[in-house]
Amino acid sequence: MATSEALKIHLTGEELSKLYPNKALLSNDSTDWGGLYLHYYRQPPFEMVEHFCPQHRLVIHNRTLQSPIVETFEGKKYLNLASPGTVRVLTANARTSAYWESEHQFMMLAFEPELLTRQLTDTTESNPVELLPIINPSDPLIYHIGLTLIAELKSGSMGGRLYVDAMKIALMAHLLRHYSVRNYALSSITNGLSRHTLRQVVDYIHDHLDQNLSLEMLAKIAHMSPSYFSRLFKQSTGLSPHQYVIQCRIDRAKQLLRQGKLSIAEIAHSLGFTHQSHLNYHFKRSVGSSPKAFLKSQ
Repeated sequence: MATSEALKIHLTGEELSKLYPNKALLSNDSTDWGGLYLHYYRQPPFEMVEHFCPQHRLVIHNRTLQSPIVETFEGKKYLNLASPGTVRVLTANARTSAYWESEHQFMMLAFEPELLTRQLTDTTESNPVELLPIINPSDPLIYHIGLTLIAELKSGSMGGRLYVDAMKIALMAHLLRHYSVRNYALSSITNGLSRHTLRQVVDYIHDHLDQNLSLEMLAKIAHMSPSYFSRLFKQSTGLSPHQYVIQCRIDRAKQLLRQGKLSIAEIAHSLGFTHQSHLNYHFKRSVGSSPKAFLKSQ
């Protein structure tokens, strides 16, 4: 479904009634928090319509569900295991829908995208920033901020706007540090994955070349959706994840061929190729000769 066909929802006021059957138990709809919106829900088993929002969202779970939430994000399905402290980051304007089979209790913190930009300006950092659509990690700090803001609402805003602003600044700083990509002009990043994330993924690939690596598996390491991860990975390496894995396997195959301890069939099996001809095909495409011819040339 194209974005134009999905329901557009502003995460403020009455429009949220189009998403959920029950009204919020608690919200700051009547209080201006400067682009930050909090809603606390208890919803029955329900299936949401596909929609998108101009705000970023953090769905913060505070109850363990017996069955996973089935979520569709940008056309792909995910199973999210909800328990107290787990968080789902849903980026602005991304198409999403979900359904759950048991009563679901959660906080939703939404905020205008410019809040992140404003935080960058305040810290003299001028590089553009992109929030990552993180899949269900446990984040005690975000959970604590959500609970603190709920307590603030229940107290009748006893702490005042400055207290809320302090929580908002802490939240934005945390998201920038752990949930975003900034377009630094560094040799190791070209509008792609951070150095740390890229190293984690690459190390995992090299340690598991004998396994049937999937895009979903690698994206999970980076804590983002497969489509988003694939795009950032290619920006970082110049290769798609699949192409990169194949190239790593070919490079390792050349090393093993030079060592002369394994047959070509054994090398193919040890590197996760389904059969020797599969290795032969990719080896010839990459190197320009078959493994057998390569071995003779050494």
